[in-house]
Amino acid sequence: MSDNPLFDRWYAARKARILVRPSNMLETFGATIVNYHLISELDDHPGKIRVREGRLEAHQPQIITPNFGEITTEGFGDAAKEYLEFLRDNEEHLRILRYGYHLKSDKFSEQIVTDSLSAVTERVKAYVVESGDKFAAVLQGVDEPWDVALVELWRREVERSALRNIKELHEKGKLF
Repeated sequence: MSDNPLFDRWYAARKARILVRPSNMLETFGATIVNYHLISELDDHPGKIRVREGRLEAHQPQIITPNFGEITTEGFGDAAKEYLEFLRDNEEHLRILRYGYHLKSDKFSEQIVTDSLSAVTERVKAYVVESGDKFAAVLQGVDEPWDVALVELWRREVERSALRNIKELHEKGKLF
């Protein structure tokens, strides 16, 4: 880690590699548990690999509707006011999905093994694939701040699942 926490966060996010992503996307109408395996080499200790395991709990996406009726304007021109009026008239067509997650520490564990990063990675990947867990992920990242890799995993899974979730909500009549 450096003396600059902002740099450390961005560095950790950029170094996060998803090696095995969940084969299933985030659920539309229920909670999703993503079981993660995060592999990192200990800083200043070549050949010492930390394997963290835990789970991320994804809550069902919530539909957020804006309330343009409560917005007042001051110092805006007629065009902006007319646009806001248009939004008020059509706000039932404007929806946003909100995803939430929770790191479950009750299932968290970690171990340090002595081996090469590639050997440990291959063993963990093989274990996860063999398990058949459709919501398992294997990541490689930095050892500190390690949890940034989990946030990055979450961001990518939301991005990957959003279009399907929107489609399913629309088909069930819950979006519009």
